[in-house]
Amino acid sequence: MTSRLIALLILTVSILTACGRANATTHPAAPGYLIFLEGGFSNAGESVKVLDSGTGTVVRELPIGTPAADWSRYYVVTQLTGSAQLKAIDPASGRTIAQTTIPSGYSLPNIAFQGPTAGISPNGQWLALTKSSPSVTNFLVGSSSLGDSFKTIRVDGDFVFDALSNDGKSLYLIQKMEDANHYQVRLYDVGAGALMPQPVVDKREPNEPMNGIRGDSAADANGNYVYTVYIRDGGPFIHALPLDEPIAWCVDLPSTAASDIERQFHWALALSHDGRTLYAANEALGKVAVMTPGVPPAIVRTASVAMNFPPRQGGGLVTDAEAKGARIGGAALSSDGRTLYSFASVGVVAIDTATLKVRARYLDRWRPDTMRMSTDGKWLYVAESSESKLWQIDAATGAVAELKSVANPWALLWAEPK
Repeated sequence: MTSRLIALLILTVSILTACGRANATTHPAAPGYLIFLEGGFSNAGESVKVLDSGTGTVVRELPIGTPAADWSRYYVVTQLTGSAQLKAIDPASGRTIAQTTIPSGYSLPNIAFQGPTAGISPNGQWLALTKSSPSVTNFLVGSSSLGDSFKTIRVDGDFVFDALSNDGKSLYLIQKMEDANHYQVRLYDVGAGALMPQPVVDKREPNEPMNGIRGDSAADANGNYVYTVYIRDGGPFIHALPLDEPIAWCVDLPSTAASDIERQFHWALALSHDGRTLYAANEALGKVAVMTPGVPPAIVRTASVAMNFPPRQGGGLVTDAEAKGARIGGAALSSDGRTLYSFASVGVVAIDTATLKVRARYLDRWRPDTMRMSTDGKWLYVAESSESKLWQIDAATGAVAELKSVANPWALLWAEPK
């Protein structure tokens, strides 16, 4: 090899490093963390696998259930003969914390029909379960401690769970309409035992029918808002639901073509720890929107972001992609709120939240599906399902390490120190 060619190769590597691009190294991943994810399917159906970051060993499997926001508890229902058992589990150890018997047929609400179930208030203190029939929908609402009896709620019609307030007094429901493309948000007053007569609407457009397909969602732990992306022919929007009022706000998201449903599914949400800033990122559109709460909530910044920088030549693993639909873990925010992580057409990008410009790129030989920040903010975990890949990115240095993975890890749910 000539000295000129060697120098050219060194220069090429230096340029790639200067552009903030990083791919997996061979050094081992940091041990001492538990990673909760869904990967593949077993004979018993979906399950949540708990992975040791150091060894890649699956230390336990959990049935599909409802986690508290901090994953301190994990709720599962087992149907028995003539009744059902509701159990609270410590997901880190698998230990049963509490359990109670409930009437048969009730289950934890399954909103998205993939990933964990729902039904818990943002502060984790209240729980709702549901049981449906053709003309009547029943709910149970009670303390998540499982120490008290649950209140039974019956509403005529076809309803599904939407949200539960932090005081357990307001149960928000989605009422399905005869037109499958439309719905209404309804408020049930748990204390009064009554469904409020008027739908929950955006008071700026009280007669505008709500329609759309549910996408990504994020809840403020303080119980102030639940934010949900809805996809529709008229363009995507964020449904901002305050959990202490009988109103909602519909805030339009940027859209290059309102009818491009496939790209709308790529909107992913990341909420700051204090609940004051919501980031929405869409790599298919190359857009980021920043929303703040208020009356009404408003998008205060939008930017076209260079997420889809051309990948390196000769990578060989990247093909032209079609939209994959809504993801679980499509965006993440650093613990200090300064970096927004999003997917790009290939790999992962780190976006400076002050400037909304890309500051670094990772894994640009791959097409990851899901990401999750560890609870201590030290590591960003990223997975790619089709190749059964799992990586750990150092949030401070950007160093990337590959972990031993389970088959087809398509949803990263949680990551915490042991």
